[in-house]
Amino acid sequence: MKQKNIIQRTGKRQLKVHQKYISRSYHRYVVFPEIRLCGKWLQGIGFDCGQFVTVLLEENKIIITVSNETEIEE
Repeated sequence: MKQKNIIQRTGKRQLKVHQKYISRSYHRYVVFPEIRLCGKWLQGIGFDCGQFVTVLLEENKIIITVSNETEIEE
């Protein structure tokens, strides 16, 4: 069981990029890419409900880390 827990904390997840349809007044709808993250594995790696996260964007890479901030920066 200890080995399985280590794999979950440092493992790799493959997720599908979905289509999200948003209706707009100037157009019938617009399609955006959407990535859905949910599951107990998020808690296992340190993401808890109510926490804020920081998203760092790089080419072909998204890095999401738990933020120590108590409010969202604008």
